[in-house]
Amino acid sequence: MTNYESKDRQWFALSCLGNLHHLGDCGDFDAAEEIANDLGLDAIWIADAETVKQWADTIRTTMDKVA
Repeated sequence: MTNYESKDRQWFALSCLGNLHHLGDCGDFDAAEEIANDLGLDAIWIADAETVKQWADTIRTTMDKVA
């Protein structure tokens, strides 16, 4: 991440193949969706950093309980 990018403005896309892709500092949903389309990701889910952090925390907590 460069000095021009903000952690809070990072966007991610989940592809139809189940892979999570970092889209970068897109600014908003529409820009993130456009980047995902330009990359040919066939995204089924696009989320901002806050949402991805919450998902990661939930997964981590759940896996800690199972392991």
